[in-house]
Amino acid sequence: MRDCMNALWPCAMTGAVTCFAGIRGIGTVIHGPSGCYFFPATVLHRELHCTFLIEEDLIFGAEERLLEIVSTLRERYAAVAVVNTCTPAITGEEIRTFLPGEILMVDSPGFLGNFEEGYHAACSTLPARSDPDAAGVNLDGLQLLDLFCSGNALEAQRILAAAGVGVAARFCDGSLEEIGHSSCRSVQTNPDLASGYGQSMGTFLGITETEETLKSLEKYLDGVDMGAFEQEKESVERAIEVSCEKFLMRHDPPVVAIFSGFSYADFAARMLKQYLDASVTVLGCRNSPGNSRFRTAGACSLSAVKDLIAKDPPDLLLGSSFERLACPEAAFVPFTYPMRGMVRLKARPLIGIQGMAGLMEDVLNACLDNRHTMNT
Repeated sequence: MRDCMNALWPCAMTGAVTCFAGIRGIGTVIHGPSGCYFFPATVLHRELHCTFLIEEDLIFGAEERLLEIVSTLRERYAAVAVVNTCTPAITGEEIRTFLPGEILMVDSPGFLGNFEEGYHAACSTLPARSDPDAAGVNLDGLQLLDLFCSGNALEAQRILAAAGVGVAARFCDGSLEEIGHSSCRSVQTNPDLASGYGQSMGTFLGITETEETLKSLEKYLDGVDMGAFEQEKESVERAIEVSCEKFLMRHDPPVVAIFSGFSYADFAARMLKQYLDASVTVLGCRNSPGNSRFRTAGACSLSAVKDLIAKDPPDLLLGSSFERLACPEAAFVPFTYPMRGMVRLKARPLIGIQGMAGLMEDVLNACLDNRHTMNT
């Protein structure tokens, strides 16, 4: 039997649903069986709808069922989106031909690819419009499955507000009204998930990168004040350096393996190398890797994860519950979906100044706790 294409990462269907579900005002319909519904409904914690296809629908067609749900939702939502799944896609049902023209529709069956491909496909159908009079910038790269989504949004808004810059729209964790009057310029929180709306001014993933992005905004927007950012940057960077130096006086640099989407993994590797002189064994990427000075490899199945860890065993892991299971003796930092057996209520950023401080705090505490456990 053929292995699942990416067993540890959601499929394209879930990516498309995540995009639509992140926009308040859009009613999202999953056109497929119950299994395609219950997974995103469980992990996204947003109201979703489904046609719940059964065998009879596959034989005789499900046009009436889909149109009935769409008709009902049009009374409740400003817009309705339909996500096609594997089963009707395989049978060749052309749902676009009988859906009303204003209905958003994306053909995003799981076999199309991974989460990011479905997410981008759905983004391209959003009724987003650039408003030349919109104040501020868009926040881009937000998605509901990201452990850092809420924290990234709050940290970006905090930094921008301190610099005198407003937020026009959030892709994709905002409202339909916002994206209909979005800015012509965007700031990235996760470059892997750039929506394509607005000219990118840079990313907030990293303190230096945040500084460069704010400088770019200075060239296009009036009244940008970097004073508060520069003052906080100096203080936090010094605190990180002191804490890391103290750690290295007593312990060897960590040997680390990082598993997540590429942009997050590469960022974390660069920071751990810079502040802790860490030996990075591998960036295990759930999606397609980009250019990095560190070794990258696909980490799409539990067997692949186990092989990567066994080849060069780390004493520090950043990743998901899968990596924690594969190497329970290593220090562990929650870094990507899914996280099981752990409660996370606080909005934790990865971007900006507080994101950088939070990452290094989590890493140092995980390493110290693990060494204490090993010595008792």
